[in-house]
Amino acid sequence: MPTGPGGTVKASRSLLAAATALALVAGALVTPAVATASTVVPVDEFADERAVILQQTNALRSQNGLPPLRLNPALNDLAQDWSQQQARASTMSHRPNFTAMYPSGWTRAAENVAAGYAANRVVGAWADSAGHRTNLLSNSTDIGIGIAANSSGRLYYTQNFGRYSSSPPSLPGEMRRIAGSDRFSTSARISAQAFPGGASTVYVASGLDFPDAVSAAALAGAADGPLLLVQPGSIPHAIRTELRRLDPDRIVVVGGTSVISSSVQSALRTYASRVDRIAGSNRLETSRLLALDAYTAGASTVYLATAWGFADALAAGPAAASVDAPVVLVDGRSSSADAGTLALLNRLGTTRVVVIGGTGVISSSFESSVRSTGRTVERIAGADRYSTAALIGQRHFPDAAVSYVATGQSFADALSGGAAAGALGAPLYTSTSGCVPRAAHSALRAQDPDVVLLLGGLGVLKPAVAGFYRC
Repeated sequence: MPTGPGGTVKASRSLLAAATALALVAGALVTPAVATASTVVPVDEFADERAVILQQTNALRSQNGLPPLRLNPALNDLAQDWSQQQARASTMSHRPNFTAMYPSGWTRAAENVAAGYAANRVVGAWADSAGHRTNLLSNSTDIGIGIAANSSGRLYYTQNFGRYSSSPPSLPGEMRRIAGSDRFSTSARISAQAFPGGASTVYVASGLDFPDAVSAAALAGAADGPLLLVQPGSIPHAIRTELRRLDPDRIVVVGGTSVISSSVQSALRTYASRVDRIAGSNRLETSRLLALDAYTAGASTVYLATAWGFADALAAGPAAASVDAPVVLVDGRSSSADAGTLALLNRLGTTRVVVIGGTGVISSSFESSVRSTGRTVERIAGADRYSTAALIGQRHFPDAAVSYVATGQSFADALSGGAAAGALGAPLYTSTSGCVPRAAHSALRAQDPDVVLLLGGLGVLKPAVAGFYRC
């Protein structure tokens, strides 16, 4: 494999049908990148460098009588993820089986990687190597470009090429991803983006189980604070770092000692002068106690969601926070509202109840029993969890400048994302891992946000979601 001056580049050979990838090698040293300050919307600190690489790539193609490549958001997302992984490991390599992450429909695919070059020199280095040049001058139609710096400032580059018969979907807004190495670091990053100036109140919940935590997401958002995830017996390093940065006055520990231990509660006192635990004998009572703690002056509106799933309650969280209302978990399978729920509504002085989800999760008889108390009751329900979340977003945030998207198949990223969305007045849509459901797709098109924030890594939301490919 040929080696260049001072660094390395690698190019995979084009993939046609079942052909296998091969690699070449070459490189040089680079000036450390300057990190930008944390903001509510993640900043693409290498936007200018990415533009240079695209311009130089297409200039080379033009010189050789070839049409320009179009920047494909899905391939861009894939390339950026791999550059970040290389930078974290400080090792240049190809992504194994990278085409498994491509949106379907490709007939040719290839990958170039490099490390150590300045952005205005890397295309030239690739062009001087036969394998890389083949990829640059192929019959591909689309490209994705990733750039990331390691801790010493060395840059790692990825180009993903693909040939598609049709153009990629147009985006409803700029797609950005907030992701860490696991659910805990993702939680910390969501918090850092949404609350750059810190927060006086922070909710802390288990990152391994959802029942106690789903009500807390709405309450955290209404309190203009984050919801951070912890292990049952320890506080992950990323969460400790974020707590120090947030510098809260109060931390609310959600759930009993079986989900968050006494030792974790004690350790949290290092970060706030007041640490309170709110826990009931079960998930229903915990939800009610959380509402009473947050709404001491009452709540004219209350949202009700099933206690036996996470998706409806988490999608409802930002909407509830936007009208200063709690999300309360109920056993909607019952034929009537339980005494505990009715007592809570009386104590809060609630006159309006919003039921989230269809009759399969909260029965019509349960709804009727609440209505029989003289309260106004309405239901927001779609054909499935994705359409329910879309309906909630459309009704409460038709013109929001920012949208959040989380997987509808796991709760962890949506917990912290729901609190952030609630604080910022943004909807939280849910998606399958491999494509955007039709209802969410339509809702985002109608909303037309400036930015769409994807929560979690490629393991939960694949590049096709970043590319806005519809299911």
